[in-house]
Amino acid sequence: MLLPEKIRLLNVAIGSAGGGQLLHQSRFEFRYLDASLSQPAVGLLMPPLKLTYEDSALFPVMDQNLPEGDLFMRLRQMFPKQPLTAMHLLALAGANGIGRLGFSIPGVAPAPHAPAITRAQLLSTAFTPEVFDELVRAYLSTGAGVAGMQPKIMVPVRATIPIPTVIVKAASVAYPGLAANEFLCLKAASAAGIQTPGFDLSDDGQMLLVDRFDIDADGERIGFEDVASIMGLRVRDTLSDRKYHGSYERIAEALKMLRLPEADLQRFFEQVAFTVMVSNGDGHLKNFGVLYGDANDVRLAPMFDVVTTRIYRYARLQGGADLEDQTLALKLFAGKGQTRTYPLTEELLRFGRDVCRVAAPQSVLVRIADAMSDTLAQARQDDRIPPNMLADMARLWDSGMAYGRPMQS
Repeated sequence: MLLPEKIRLLNVAIGSAGGGQLLHQSRFEFRYLDASLSQPAVGLLMPPLKLTYEDSALFPVMDQNLPEGDLFMRLRQMFPKQPLTAMHLLALAGANGIGRLGFSIPGVAPAPHAPAITRAQLLSTAFTPEVFDELVRAYLSTGAGVAGMQPKIMVPVRATIPIPTVIVKAASVAYPGLAANEFLCLKAASAAGIQTPGFDLSDDGQMLLVDRFDIDADGERIGFEDVASIMGLRVRDTLSDRKYHGSYERIAEALKMLRLPEADLQRFFEQVAFTVMVSNGDGHLKNFGVLYGDANDVRLAPMFDVVTTRIYRYARLQGGADLEDQTLALKLFAGKGQTRTYPLTEELLRFGRDVCRVAAPQSVLVRIADAMSDTLAQARQDDRIPPNMLADMARLWDSGMAYGRPMQS
């Protein structure tokens, strides 16, 4: 796909029932093309109560899916002599980004649909960096609308639904065993009764397939916004650590403002408790979100992008000693004096009772601990799981399962 040097206007589709235009001169401007108040909203913070919105930066609901990390670098290599502004990146995402927004350049035909590849083919593919490179090249034109730092690409697996419906996440040299790691986390979450997307691990354990949860069985797209977006934050084109600013209590407050069903607050507690118990230090603002049809039909999204991060080490300074990440991505509670330190059991229970209105939070922790234990037992019989990684995860999960044991009086 050849991109214009400058893109000042994009058509914006909102599912199959509405649309508008995005303009960029010195500022960004979004215009609804229909004056009807009943049309779908481009975003929860941008209802059609007024027809035009302006901002100095890209609107958060559009900013949330701009590619970053590995995918952005691949796009940079693909278009080495062209600018890759936010408008260019949205044009590349086209109609395939997470959520129900689609973008197109007026008068320019969209990229042709890539041929579907079956789930069985993906699962049986022997992973090498070169094989994944080929997969990305084949589907980059239809799979560029997913954010995140790790290597990933979206692919179509159903011939009847030409848009990509599966996210393929690859192994990483920097984070060995990452696909198997996330697979075990999702498996434990699902076993604990926490809603997750559908997922599969490839036969060699090197690629994770995750079903998109923003597309229904008929291929209709569902509105999705991550928590950073519903808080009105942009994290990609500013300091990336903005997604690590805040607390899980503030997320709960944002969900309450959206008037989610009471059961969804309890589901959010399950997600936070699971994040703590499996030592996921990357549960930031972009890794929680909501799905919606309209402003009266907002619900918590399934748990996604959950990994036991504490098994990986990093160098704080070049040449410095390797360190283990010992903190959460966000503080548990809001307010001065709060830290990202993993909470005590009584603190996690207080969060469940007082913030998320869970009547019996201890039973949630017990349920999660039991699921973690069962998942570890099954993983020891699974040849796809790297033994060294499993040993590291078992050590941390054993500590996390202590949250589900009765507290000593």
